[in-house]
Amino acid sequence: MPQPSERPVTPALTLEELWPPFGLRIESARIELRVVRETDFPAYVDAATSGVTQTSRNPFRHARNEQEAAELPKSALPRLWSTRSEIGPDQWSLMLGIFLKGAGSAEGCLTQESGELIGMQDCRAEDWSVLRTIGSGSWLRADRQGQGLGTEAHAAMLLWAFDHFGAEYAESGASTWDERSRRVAETLGYFTAGTRRVPDAHGEKPEWEHMFRLPKNDLLRPPWQIQVTGNDRLRGFFGHD
Repeated sequence: MPQPSERPVTPALTLEELWPPFGLRIESARIELRVVRETDFPAYVDAATSGVTQTSRNPFRHARNEQEAAELPKSALPRLWSTRSEIGPDQWSLMLGIFLKGAGSAEGCLTQESGELIGMQDCRAEDWSVLRTIGSGSWLRADRQGQGLGTEAHAAMLLWAFDHFGAEYAESGASTWDERSRRVAETLGYFTAGTRRVPDAHGEKPEWEHMFRLPKNDLLRPPWQIQVTGNDRLRGFFGHD
């Protein structure tokens, strides 16, 4: 009988070629943004349970950040998985991890293991072909706050969306009492486009939320540039060519 070959089988395509969202890299001065993978989940849970909220009230739409490490995966990880189905030309979502640049990594040559996961910066869209508008949300682990890294991640995401992906507007929101989020928005050029009532993080009572809007030409650009890889393949995957 013929013996099976002992040579390892080399797949015809890489994971990034099969699933182009995994191939997107947005590199700024100190960090890299890329879509989280299953191998990042332990670091994700560790960061999310590190004490993200530094305010007396919870600023998020859902109180997942208050859950223990053993409970968080049951609610947070299914959310990360669910966004992978949002890949159409009009609705898409990217759950971008914020990774510190690894010490000694060559510029433009970061690998999946190159840096510490310190938070999340998501980017999403609905009715994209008509509105060309992105929405976003973000958080940082407790011991990385106060260093300007959250603002840098948000700015890097905006530079990619406006300059590389074709966005014309960006929108965001924050509770009216959340001064830190408001300052970040104003630093980047957002203006307050109104307020609305929303449920608090525990779904127990209403509170007021600022709605922020940013036209592309109003972005207050940082003094650094970004490097982007995997963008063309991602545009084709989402049907944006």
